[in-house]
Amino acid sequence: SVAGVMTLTVLLDIIMPDGQTNKYIKGIFSVFIIIAIALPLSGFLSGGIDLDRLFDFSTKEYGIDNGYILGVYADAYGKEEERLLDILADKGYSVEKADIVFDPSDKRKILYVNIFLKQQVIGGNPEHINISGEIKETVSKRYGIKKEDVRILDW
Repeated sequence: SVAGVMTLTVLLDIIMPDGQTNKYIKGIFSVFIIIAIALPLSGFLSGGIDLDRLFDFSTKEYGIDNGYILGVYADAYGKEEERLLDILADKGYSVEKADIVFDPSDKRKILYVNIFLKQQVIGGNPEHINISGEIKETVSKRYGIKKEDVRILDW
């Protein structure tokens, strides 16, 4: 209610012309602002607000929003997947997509990483003959997981 009265006051201040009328209307709205602030205080002072209930966080009204937390982790892993693609591209690997799969019970723990390669054709550059092994090594070092938990898949 305080915010509503303040918003109306600002809007009327913009709309109203300068002069005596503007001063009277501002005075009237100042009284409304005082009333809007005083009404909740009167309930508080008369004991109408239960402070124990207000600050009791053990009730079921408050809780962890697991959906939101899951979304935050999914967003973070999505950004990390993009960084991984950039790292592998900088090393010269043609990676189409990377999926980081985390443990549902502990979202900070990575179960495995799927790497989708565009093509696994050995070209004229023999130094990249063991591309799967090199990618597994890079990914396992970055995330502290076993090489077996890095899966190389065809796209």
